[in-house]
Formats: sequence, C-alpha cells, structure tokens
Amino acid sequence: MAEDNENAVLKELPAIDQGTVIQVTDAGGGLKYISRFVGIDSQVVITRLPPVTQLKKSGMGTDELTFRDTFFSKRKLVMRMISNGRVFAFETDVVDVFLQGSKLLMSTYPKHIQSRMLRKEPRYPCAIPGDLTVGEQAYSGIMVNFSTGGGLFKITSQTEFEALQKAREEQQKLTLKLQLPFDDQPSEINVQLMSITTADQQLGFSFSDGKELIQRYIAALKLDSISDFF
Repeated sequence: MAEDNENAVLKELPAIDQGTVIQVTDAGGGLKYISRFVGIDSQVVITRLPPVTQLKKSGMGTDELTFRDTFFSKRKLVMRMISNGRVFAFETDVVDVFLQGSKLLMSTYPKHIQSRMLRKEPRYPCAIPGDLTVGEQAYSGIMVNFSTGGGLFKITSQTEFEALQKAREEQQKLTLKLQLPFDDQPSEINVQLMSITTADQQLGFSFSDGKELIQRYIAALKLDSISDFF
C-alpha cells in the first residue's frame, strides 16, 4: 500500500478529489503549467487546459490553434499532483483536447505511477498580488509569505492605518482578493487582521475561511519544487 511506504510504484491512481492542483510538463521541460485535475473516464485522464497565456506562444492566431499546436496527439507529458500527504507522478500521452465550454485535456491512463510521502513545510515565501477590503476602503499589496493558517501582507502604497487599527480591535472579518497564477480571476478569502507593522506597512492575517484556496496554492508550490520524478 502506498500509505505504508515512503516510496512506491502503483499501477492505479488512488481516488483524487476533483479540482486537485496538477502540474504538467513535457519531457524536455519546454512546456510547464499548473492546472486542475477533473477526473478519470474510461481510462482517460481529464484535466483542465491552462489559460492560453501560460503557454507562452505567439503568432498562432486563435486560442484553438494554440491549444491544438501545443497538445498534439500522442505528445508525451508528465503530470504531478498531491493528495492525502503524498505526491503522485506519471507519464501520459495526449489523446485530444475539448474546447467547447470548459477547456479540457484528455490523456492516456498511466501504466505506472510513482508515489512518495511529502515532507511537511510550515511557511512559504511568495509574491501574490492582492487587494484587501476594509469597509469602504481598499488596500493593494503583495502577500509575501503564508502557511495554511495565515500570512503576511505588505501594502505597496502609502496609506493611513486608522481603519485597519479599528478592524483589528473589533476583530472584523475582512475580504482579501488574491490573484493566483493558475486562475484567470482573483479568488476571495476571508481573513482576520492579527497584527500591524506600520513602519514596514505589513499586516499579519489569520485565514478564517477559504483555506482550501491556500492549500491549492501550497500544493502548486510543492509540485514546482519536485525535480526527482522522471
């Protein structure tokens, strides 16, 4: 069983939650993007196609031409994802793309899946653009580090801190919009302001809602750091 071994080679994927973050690369490293796992259907792996801007191609004309030029039949890919404290990595071949409505990639079911336990890491540096809403006021800045429980947000313009001080004293629930690299639109997470450092214009948050969003981004970071699979 994979759960009992540090490293294992599996013949079948375990149950993976829909929406799990997945990293996709090609054998040569020229293609690399983060997307979401959709499911397995008739021994076909289904994942979301990335935003066309992640593919870094120009001069292709339409988005459809870009997708079909990138994901041509039988192109070999490597997929990596994290589930229940383990990382899973496998090779797969492109079968087809679906471009009507939700844009999806269909690829072959893997013959072998490499799996290992994932080391735990408490805090992650980052540079995620964000906007914090406090009543009628909005503060733009950068999330500079975070864990599953909270994070540190740096305001990037001069600002007054009275409304922020009040929000902390009253333990208000605030809304933080973050632009994660694998999502087209900003995502919202509810936070509580725990600390204010006016000299550095930094705010310490605890996450009160939307932790699944943060966990998905942590999974993306961990996947990006894995280099010894294939």
